[in-house]
Amino acid sequence: MCIADDTMDTKNPKSFMAAKLTARAAETSNMKNAQVFNIGYTPNEILIRTELERVTDDLADYVNLGLPRHIIIYGSKGSGKTLSALIMAKALRDTKAVPYFYINVRENPTSTKIYRNITRLFGKGHEVEEVRSKCDSLLSGKSLVILDEIDFLQDYDVLYHITRHTKANLILLTQKVYWYKNLNDESVKSSLQPDHIVFHEYSTEEIREILKMRAKEGLNEFDKESLGLLSALLVRDYRSDARIGIKALEILGRSNKWDEDSVTTALKQAYIEVEGETLKNLGDRDLLILAALIKNQDTNKAYSEVSASNHLLLRGVSKSTFFQSVNYLQNLGLVTLIKKKIGRYYTMESQILLSDESIVSGELRKRL
Repeated sequence: MCIADDTMDTKNPKSFMAAKLTARAAETSNMKNAQVFNIGYTPNEILIRTELERVTDDLADYVNLGLPRHIIIYGSKGSGKTLSALIMAKALRDTKAVPYFYINVRENPTSTKIYRNITRLFGKGHEVEEVRSKCDSLLSGKSLVILDEIDFLQDYDVLYHITRHTKANLILLTQKVYWYKNLNDESVKSSLQPDHIVFHEYSTEEIREILKMRAKEGLNEFDKESLGLLSALLVRDYRSDARIGIKALEILGRSNKWDEDSVTTALKQAYIEVEGETLKNLGDRDLLILAALIKNQDTNKAYSEVSASNHLLLRGVSKSTFFQSVNYLQNLGLVTLIKKKIGRYYTMESQILLSDESIVSGELRKRL
């Protein structure tokens, strides 16, 4: 925290701001390029993980032979699915002039919204058939359509239409390893016939290499041994989530302190910032239901507590509404559901995927 000294004119806004800028510039002088640490940043170098061999084989065959080889990439949060897909798509665009379209399905959960994002025809004056026809035109040649977080898709028309009426190659990204298996539309499955590629969680060595590349691009100074400790702790305690590692590296780089305590503290802060962003975007009712699942892993017991609650947002919640919320939390990667037998009956048990469950109660205290 920067405290104004005796020479700072606290009555003059211009001089106060100028002094603040000078002081903060000195405190963050180790930052060479702060943009490197943004979640959506595309770095100069990436880790070419082994799974990318299959991805690029499929894409090369598509370009060379003209036959789409649709791909589903599975992987946990921070496993590099989105970055890898975008990097390869950009490389294909730059070398072979193959255009690509990237859409996040969580933000655009219907086929119509996806068509509109591809065509950029958002106005109400454009009917769905017009938008779809423009989409067909754009995808009449070789092109890539990347649909991120595909498990949020509410209807399957876009999958069927693109595979049957265009020459585009689909790349679908999801955290849910059973998404395709649970797809209940056989005509879509028949059209897709995808190559299934699973991105494993990063090893300590892979994380260290990723962080070293980011550190070289974004910092003036860094400690290689501390990167090793950061990588090991990230794999052990945070499911190898590269997003958390990159955010922790930014925190360490700003202070330019690399001792063990600083690394541990930076990781905890980074986790709260990264996962906290997901919680901030949750509705109040979903957040309350998540808190109930943390308290009671048995979903039936959690629902009993929710339905008996006097809280205005939970009062009278039906079982179907409760489980819609639970499924939404599962799609976000916050929980996973496991079928469990108790005596002669089965129940669904929730496993919380948060490394630090206390951030849920912390978010609740802020709001409620």
